[in-house]
Amino acid sequence: MINRRDLMVRGLASAALVGFGFDRGKAWGQVLSPAPLDITKNVCTLTCAATLGPCYYAANLVRRDITEGEVGLPTLLSFLIVDADTCQPIENASIDIWHTNAGGVYSAPINQMCNPGNALARTKTFTRGIQSTDSSGWAHFNTIFPGWYSGRTTHIHATIRRSGSEIVTTQFFFDDSLDDFVYKNHPNYSSRPNRDTTNLTDGVIGGSASRVSPFLFTSKLINGRSLVALKVIAIRSSATHCNA
Repeated sequence: MINRRDLMVRGLASAALVGFGFDRGKAWGQVLSPAPLDITKNVCTLTCAATLGPCYYAANLVRRDITEGEVGLPTLLSFLIVDADTCQPIENASIDIWHTNAGGVYSAPINQMCNPGNALARTKTFTRGIQSTDSSGWAHFNTIFPGWYSGRTTHIHATIRRSGSEIVTTQFFFDDSLDDFVYKNHPNYSSRPNRDTTNLTDGVIGGSASRVSPFLFTSKLINGRSLVALKVIAIRSSATHCNA
């Protein structure tokens, strides 16, 4: 059985790679406290389901870089998928993610509430993609930090499948302090008004810190220039039966 220290070390090793993929130029703002990326919390706790939402699009886009030229804070999302009962990493699980661009807009020809009045976004498939886990259980995406939209906290949607069968569809979140810092200081986000919803007030996952905690990324700004965010997803061989 894999132990929690091994999981943390693997996470730190993955985080160390992010600097090689993104611009190390002049920082756009202050670096957050460089606390270790400890991903030992809730490591093998079964990941519960959260609503699919109206903005999913079945594009089957297998790619690591999902930006399609969208600008924003460069972000590496790294997911470690493990067995909830044994803590062993799972190879060849697929993870399908989707989120907004820096302006809080979804791509694709979907429900118009997802990209109201934005005809161009409806012709695009930015910030959507699928990756399969490697032999160590990891899957990675190069993207940008998602923007906010009214009524929801900042979030990433994800569906995990094995052998083509859906195991769990859920959502993941960032710490509110990180959301606020990025939106206040990064030039691709700071021109927008203050967001109106936080993790605790979100209608999908809000209500208490304990409810939000299992769905939070462990995140760190690298050189004040890019972000690495890690999340362990614990699944079983059949569909998840717990809800957020």
